[in-house]
Amino acid sequence: MKQAVRTEGFTLIELLVGMVLLAIILGVVLSTTLSTMTLYRTDQARLGANRNARSTLDILNSDIQQAGERLGESFPAITVTKDATGNSVLTLRRGLLDAPLPICAPLPNVDGIYVTANGTAASPFAPISALPDSCGTSAQDLSAWTSQITNGVTSGYVYDVTGKAGSYLKLSGTETQSALPKRQTVKYTGTVGTYNPRKTTASSTGRDIRLYMLEGRRYGVTGGNLTLSVNDAPAQDATPRVLAFTVVPYLKVINGSPVSVTLPFPPAPVSGIETPTWKDLAYLDVTLTVQQGQGRNTVQRTFTERLTPRNASSRE
Repeated sequence: MKQAVRTEGFTLIELLVGMVLLAIILGVVLSTTLSTMTLYRTDQARLGANRNARSTLDILNSDIQQAGERLGESFPAITVTKDATGNSVLTLRRGLLDAPLPICAPLPNVDGIYVTANGTAASPFAPISALPDSCGTSAQDLSAWTSQITNGVTSGYVYDVTGKAGSYLKLSGTETQSALPKRQTVKYTGTVGTYNPRKTTASSTGRDIRLYMLEGRRYGVTGGNLTLSVNDAPAQDATPRVLAFTVVPYLKVINGSPVSVTLPFPPAPVSGIETPTWKDLAYLDVTLTVQQGQGRNTVQRTFTERLTPRNASSRE
């Protein structure tokens, strides 16, 4: 007699229960994986924001410490203004040579920039010179200027100490004539603003206008990025995704704590009140708000650093 074979298997209920349990397990695994990935991406965004802000503040610290090298208090080595969106614009300058040259003839001038009174019609109010006292007939030592320009350093800056205005220009060489009137000029290329150091009357004091060789660095926010412009070159992106950039100057106070000042710094001159200069700075509070990541993983961080311009405390 043939024995019946018993086939064992899962009932429908058992299959449904198994599928439900499997779905629960997969859901837990998937949820854990997604949560882990979200945490990982958020953490990476946070690290990226920290890294970008830290490197930016380190560079700013270095630039602020160097600002004012070889520059006196009459020159705007450190300026802070505010743009239309409320972000700060920080300009830092440092001299590349020990002393500026006097400008002794009106600009623009096809001959170049006269740096002595030779050949510049110095005495229309005879015997009084129409030029500033710094414009004499003795020869200037232009060897350092010639060497720097030959080595490719061509960033010049004309500054009117009286009018508190200046502009960049590109230097191309120097010339010292051996024949009379032995004029000395610094050559430049491109355009330059209008400057005239001559006195208008015999009793006027004239205008103190100088030529510097320097490096200027301007930081600001454009298109959501912190940008850097060196001298008068177009601004380049320095730090991406910057939401805010704020610089607050603090002034030294004798026998007291430094006090913050409103922008712009330095302020416009007011008659009868001494105008503070960059030499009066105690420090700058720099605040940077950066963003990193995408979507739900976006991280926003704000950092504030107190940075000290060391040359503000140095002697002229």
